[in-house]
Amino acid sequence: MNPASPKRSAIRVVVVDDSDICCEVLTEQLEADGDIQVVGTAHNGRTALARLAATKPDVVTVDLNMPGMNGLALIEAIMVDDPRPILVVTGLDAKDRDLAVAATARGALELVNKARAQDEQASAALRASVRRLATVAVNRVTPTASQPVMGSTWPTPHAADQPYTPIVGFGSSAGGPQALFEILTALPSDLPAAIAITHHLPADFGSAFARLLRSQVHFDVEVAHEPIVPSPGLLVLAPGGMDLVLEAGSLRAHRPATTALLCPSVDVLLTSLAAAPGAHVGVVLSGLGLDGSAGLAAMLAAGKLTIVQHRASAAVWGMPRAALPSALEVLDTAAIGDAIVRWVRERARLRGHR
Repeated sequence: MNPASPKRSAIRVVVVDDSDICCEVLTEQLEADGDIQVVGTAHNGRTALARLAATKPDVVTVDLNMPGMNGLALIEAIMVDDPRPILVVTGLDAKDRDLAVAATARGALELVNKARAQDEQASAALRASVRRLATVAVNRVTPTASQPVMGSTWPTPHAADQPYTPIVGFGSSAGGPQALFEILTALPSDLPAAIAITHHLPADFGSAFARLLRSQVHFDVEVAHEPIVPSPGLLVLAPGGMDLVLEAGSLRAHRPATTALLCPSVDVLLTSLAAAPGAHVGVVLSGLGLDGSAGLAAMLAAGKLTIVQHRASAAVWGMPRAALPSALEVLDTAAIGDAIVRWVRERARLRGHR
C-alpha cells in the first residue's frame, strides 16, 4: 500500500519508459515503501532530458527500446551533460539483455529485469538497487595525465615466474565497462598474456556480457565452463553466478561462498593470482564498494604489478579508492593499457619469447 505522501528525504527518481503501463507499474513498485518518490516520467530520451533538467533526480531508471532517442543514446547524453546514477530496467529475452549489457559500457551503473506488478521479490530488488545507487557520486569522466603513486618502482622479475603465461586480472563494477572496453580495444592482439575478467553482473546477464566482449575485442573470449589453461591472446570469464580463480595452472569457475555478497568476486580472482607463480597483473577499475582491495593487497605482497584506475577517469571511485593503498600505479585508462603492455613484454623477453 502506498503511503499518502513520501518522506521529505525520499530518494527522487525519474522513470523513463515508452509504455504508460510500465511507467505506472514502476512508479507503484518504487514508491511501495515510502522512501522513494517518482518525481517525473518520460516516454523517450528527449523528454527525459527535459525532466532531468527540471527535477534533478537522485537516480534515473531507463528502458532501452524507445522511439526517437533510445535508451543507449539517452544514457550517453546524461553521462556527458549531467552524470547521475542510471539503472537499466530491461526485458527478459536475449536481445534485451544484450542491449542492457551494452548500456553498462555507455554509463549505466546497474541492471535489473522488469518485474510483473505482483512480483514482490523482484520489486524489492528494484528498490534495493535504487537505494544503493542513490548513495553513489557519479563522476564526469575526463582524461588525465598518468600519476604513479609509488615512483613506478615495479617488482623485480622472479626466475620462477618465467615459464608461466602472465595473466592480467581485471576487476570492475558500476561504471567499469566503459574503462574496460577502452583498455581492451587498445591492447595489441599479440599481447603475450592472458586476460581474466571479474565484473559484477546479475548471473542471468553473464552470457550477454560474453557476447558483447566477443563483438568488441580482438581476443578469443572463453567462458570457463571447464578449466582453461591460460595462453596469450585468450580472455576468460566465469559463467554467470560463479567466481573465477587460477588454480593448478588453470582458470576455473568456483561456486561462491554462501556468505559472499558479490559475484564474481574480484578479491577471489586477484588473491588466486597472488598465490600462483607468474608475472601477473591486477587492475581495479570503477565500481561500488571494497571488492578488489584485499586481492590487490595480496598481489602487491606477492610481487605482482598492481594498478588502480585514476579518479578522474573512473565513473565511480569506490573500488579504486579502497584499493589505492596497494597500487603501484594509479593511471587513466589509456595509460593502464600502456603499462600492461610494457610489463608483459619485458617479462616475455626474459622468457626468451619475441
